Amino acid sequence: MSSESDRPKNDREILQEQMQASQHEYERDNRSLLLSSIAAGLEIGFSFFLMAALYTHFHDLVGGQLLHFIISLSYPIGFVMVIIGRADLFTEHTTLAILPVLDGQQKWTDLARIWSVIYCGNMIGALVFSLIFVRFVAVSQHIDGAAFDYYSDKMTADGADALFLGAVFAGWLMGLLGWVVASSTDTIGRIVVITVITFVIGLGGLAHCIAGAVAIFSAWFGTDNGVGPMDVLRFLSIATVGNAIGGSVFVGLVKYGYIANRQ
Repeated sequence: MSSESDRPKNDREILQEQMQASQHEYERDNRSLLLSSIAAGLEIGFSFFLMAALYTHFHDLVGGQLLHFIISLSYPIGFVMVIIGRADLFTEHTTLAILPVLDGQQKWTDLARIWSVIYCGNMIGALVFSLIFVRFVAVSQHIDGAAFDYYSDKMTADGADALFLGAVFAGWLMGLLGWVVASSTDTIGRIVVITVITFVIGLGGLAHCIAGAVAIFSAWFGTDNGVGPMDVLRFLSIATVGNAIGGSVFVGLVKYGYIANRQ
């Protein structure tokens, strides 16, 4: 006979759990949040590490479409490390942190503090990982530096509209990821959810401001193909706004709205 803990959680229980987790983040000091978010920015870099490694080993063996599919399979690894390891990722908190504000338990200024500290920490971690990775590629024979050119071309190919809408979808999916992970009752189930959803982001070429930051920083530092500070700023600014809208509006606001109103 199944136990009480094995039954699926209903939407009210998920909302309550998300609200409690978010309140815990509001109670933490800036130093704790910053260190946790730096760790997330560092750890998510291993998605790009594996993607570059797969590019190195397969780009001469398969066609472009199959290469993209193979590389997309590696995209979830950094997210699994971050989310299962309980580090703080900005795109998770676009949904999570807004719930207590919508419920009147926190102020918008408190939300701004949470978002800004976590975002800055993620960017610091992504920048540090990129610097280390670029140096590793320069002295190692295991990863081809042409991977940086491959990704820089992909990340600068879309116009502003396509980049923004893709970022909205990515933020939307990340918000749903947090919601579905909260409904899972075991670690294996959570890993499966993270893998499936982030694979969709990778395969769809959707802009994720933190994982994408590792790639765009690496392209800036590791290539001579014209990626400069303005390209980095353009990508990060559009991706960040799109991710924030996707997570906070299409998941946070909508989920809270229909569950809270029913309650």
